[in-house]
Amino acid sequence: MKASLQNSLEAVRKLQQRLRMAFLLCCVVLVLTRVLPAQDNASSKIPEGEAQFTHEQLEQYYVVYKNSDVRYLRSLFDGYLNSSGGTEQECQALSKWDKAYFRSKFIVMSRDVNTFGGTLITILFQDRPDKVFVAWVYPDGSDKKLALRKLEAGNFSEEDIRRINVRYKKLIVDKVHAM
Repeated sequence: MKASLQNSLEAVRKLQQRLRMAFLLCCVVLVLTRVLPAQDNASSKIPEGEAQFTHEQLEQYYVVYKNSDVRYLRSLFDGYLNSSGGTEQECQALSKWDKAYFRSKFIVMSRDVNTFGGTLITILFQDRPDKVFVAWVYPDGSDKKLALRKLEAGNFSEEDIRRINVRYKKLIVDKVHAM
Protein backbone atom coordinates (compact mmCIF):
# COMPACT_ATOMS: atom_id res chain seq x y z
CA MET A 1 0.00 0.00 0.00
CA LYS A 2 2.83 2.34 0.93
CA ALA A 3 4.63 1.70 -2.40
CA SER A 4 1.40 2.27 -4.32
CA LEU A 5 0.88 5.61 -2.53
CA GLN A 6 4.49 6.66 -3.28
CA ASN A 7 4.06 5.76 -6.96
CA SER A 8 0.86 7.81 -7.11
CA LEU A 9 2.53 10.82 -5.44
CA GLU A 10 5.50 10.56 -7.81
CA ALA A 11 3.15 10.48 -10.81
CA VAL A 12 1.30 13.56 -9.50
CA ARG A 13 4.62 15.44 -9.01
CA LYS A 14 5.74 14.61 -12.56
CA LEU A 15 2.40 15.75 -13.95
CA GLN A 16 2.62 19.03 -11.98
CA GLN A 17 6.15 19.56 -13.27
CA ARG A 18 5.07 19.00 -16.87
CA LEU A 19 2.10 21.32 -16.47
CA ARG A 20 4.38 24.07 -15.07
CA MET A 21 6.76 23.68 -18.03
CA ALA A 22 3.88 23.74 -20.54
CA PHE A 23 2.44 26.86 -18.87
CA LEU A 24 5.84 28.59 -18.92
CA LEU A 25 6.34 27.69 -22.59
CA CYS A 26 2.87 29.04 -23.46
CA CYS A 27 3.67 32.31 -21.66
CA VAL A 28 6.94 32.72 -23.55
CA VAL A 29 5.27 32.03 -26.92
CA LEU A 30 2.46 34.45 -26.11
CA VAL A 31 4.88 37.23 -25.17
CA LEU A 32 7.05 36.71 -28.25
CA THR A 33 4.13 36.66 -30.68
CA ARG A 34 2.77 39.91 -29.25
CA VAL A 35 6.08 41.79 -28.85
CA LEU A 36 8.19 40.89 -31.90
CA PRO A 37 5.74 41.92 -34.66
CA ALA A 38 5.19 45.26 -32.92
CA GLN A 39 8.93 45.80 -32.72
CA ASP A 40 9.32 44.97 -36.43
CA ASN A 41 6.78 47.58 -37.49
CA ALA A 42 8.04 50.24 -35.11
CA SER A 43 11.70 49.86 -35.99
CA SER A 44 11.48 50.20 -39.78
CA LYS A 45 13.54 53.03 -41.24
CA ILE A 46 11.19 53.32 -44.24
CA PRO A 47 8.02 55.45 -43.91
CA GLU A 48 4.62 53.80 -44.43
CA GLY A 49 2.58 54.36 -47.58
CA GLU A 50 3.30 54.99 -51.24
CA ALA A 51 5.45 58.01 -52.08
CA GLN A 52 3.93 60.61 -54.39
CA PHE A 53 6.28 62.24 -56.91
CA THR A 54 5.72 65.27 -59.07
CA HIS A 55 6.65 65.15 -62.75
CA GLU A 56 9.62 67.42 -62.03
CA GLN A 57 10.86 65.20 -59.19
CA LEU A 58 10.72 62.15 -61.44
CA GLU A 59 12.58 63.93 -64.23
CA GLN A 60 15.32 64.91 -61.74
CA TYR A 61 15.46 61.33 -60.48
CA TYR A 62 15.77 59.81 -63.98
CA VAL A 63 19.05 61.71 -64.49
CA VAL A 64 20.70 59.20 -62.11
CA TYR A 65 20.55 56.59 -64.89
CA LYS A 66 22.86 58.73 -67.06
CA ASN A 67 25.74 58.45 -64.58
CA SER A 68 28.63 56.38 -65.89
CA ASP A 69 28.89 54.30 -62.70
CA VAL A 70 25.20 53.30 -62.84
CA ARG A 71 25.52 52.46 -66.55
CA TYR A 72 28.67 50.49 -65.75
CA LEU A 73 26.69 48.27 -63.36
CA ARG A 74 24.19 47.40 -66.10
CA SER A 75 26.95 46.57 -68.58
CA LEU A 76 28.79 44.53 -65.95
CA PHE A 77 25.65 42.53 -65.11
CA ASP A 78 24.98 41.89 -68.80
CA GLY A 79 28.60 40.86 -69.43
CA TYR A 80 28.54 38.55 -66.42
CA LEU A 81 25.39 36.85 -67.70
CA ASN A 82 27.01 36.35 -71.11
CA SER A 83 30.33 35.21 -69.59
CA SER A 84 32.01 38.01 -71.50
CA GLY A 85 32.70 40.72 -68.96
CA GLY A 86 34.11 41.60 -65.60
CA THR A 87 37.38 40.98 -63.85
CA GLU A 88 37.96 37.93 -61.71
CA GLN A 89 37.28 40.01 -58.59
CA GLU A 90 34.02 41.37 -60.07
CA CYS A 91 32.82 37.92 -61.15
CA GLN A 92 33.59 36.59 -57.69
CA ALA A 93 31.50 39.38 -56.10
CA LEU A 94 28.61 38.66 -58.47
CA SER A 95 28.78 34.87 -58.10
CA LYS A 96 27.46 35.10 -54.52
CA TRP A 97 24.03 35.99 -55.88
CA ASP A 98 21.44 34.24 -58.03
CA LYS A 99 21.83 35.25 -61.70
CA ALA A 100 18.08 35.94 -61.82
CA TYR A 101 18.81 39.23 -60.06
CA PHE A 102 21.11 40.38 -62.85
CA ARG A 103 18.66 39.41 -65.59
CA SER A 104 16.25 41.95 -64.15
CA LYS A 105 16.36 45.70 -64.61
CA PHE A 106 17.18 47.61 -61.45
CA ILE A 107 16.18 50.91 -59.89
CA VAL A 108 18.62 53.19 -58.12
CA MET A 109 17.51 54.00 -54.60
CA SER A 110 20.52 56.15 -53.78
CA ARG A 111 23.90 57.11 -55.13
CA ASP A 112 26.44 58.44 -52.65
CA VAL A 113 30.12 59.31 -52.61
CA ASN A 114 32.07 56.67 -50.68
CA THR A 115 34.49 57.92 -48.02
CA PHE A 116 37.16 55.61 -49.44
CA GLY A 117 36.62 56.75 -53.02
CA GLY A 118 34.20 55.79 -55.72
CA THR A 119 30.44 55.60 -55.36
CA LEU A 120 28.02 53.54 -53.29
CA ILE A 121 24.96 52.76 -55.38
CA THR A 122 21.94 51.28 -53.61
CA ILE A 123 19.79 49.28 -56.03
CA LEU A 124 16.70 47.09 -56.10
CA PHE A 125 16.03 44.61 -58.89
CA GLN A 126 12.52 45.00 -60.32
CA ASP A 127 11.81 41.32 -60.89
CA ARG A 128 13.36 40.28 -57.56
CA PRO A 129 12.47 43.05 -55.09
CA ASP A 130 13.23 40.86 -52.07
CA LYS A 131 16.68 42.37 -51.39
CA VAL A 132 18.28 45.77 -51.58
CA PHE A 133 21.90 45.71 -52.78
CA VAL A 134 24.74 48.15 -52.24
CA ALA A 135 27.36 48.25 -54.99
CA TRP A 136 30.71 49.97 -54.57
CA VAL A 137 31.91 51.20 -57.96
CA TYR A 138 35.44 52.57 -57.98
CA PRO A 139 37.52 54.33 -60.66
CA ASP A 140 40.56 52.02 -60.71
CA GLY A 141 44.13 52.59 -61.85
CA SER A 142 45.75 55.50 -63.63
CA ASP A 143 43.13 55.38 -66.39
CA LYS A 144 40.31 55.52 -63.78
CA LYS A 145 38.53 52.57 -65.38
CA LEU A 146 35.39 51.75 -63.39
CA ALA A 147 35.40 48.54 -61.38
CA LEU A 148 32.98 46.87 -59.01
CA ARG A 149 34.73 46.50 -55.68
CA LYS A 150 31.85 45.05 -53.70
CA LEU A 151 28.21 43.98 -54.04
CA GLU A 152 26.45 43.16 -50.80
CA ALA A 153 22.89 42.95 -49.53
CA GLY A 154 21.99 46.16 -47.73
CA ASN A 155 21.03 46.25 -44.08
CA PHE A 156 17.25 46.16 -44.51
CA SER A 157 14.79 44.12 -42.45
CA GLU A 158 11.89 42.19 -43.98
CA GLU A 159 9.62 45.03 -42.85
CA ASP A 160 11.89 47.58 -44.56
CA ILE A 161 11.72 45.58 -47.81
CA ARG A 162 7.93 45.32 -47.55
CA ARG A 163 7.64 49.07 -47.08
CA ILE A 164 10.09 49.81 -49.92
CA ASN A 165 7.94 47.72 -52.26
CA VAL A 166 4.90 49.81 -51.28
CA ARG A 167 6.61 53.21 -51.07
CA TYR A 168 8.49 53.02 -54.38
CA LYS A 169 6.01 50.89 -56.33
CA LYS A 170 5.82 53.49 -59.13
CA LEU A 171 9.58 53.19 -59.71
CA ILE A 172 9.71 49.42 -59.28
CA VAL A 173 7.13 48.78 -62.00
CA ASP A 174 8.57 51.43 -64.39
CA LYS A 175 10.38 49.32 -67.04
CA VAL A 176 11.04 52.36 -69.27
CA HIS A 177 13.40 54.29 -67.02
CA ALA A 178 15.00 51.49 -64.98
CA MET A 179 18.47 50.29 -65.91
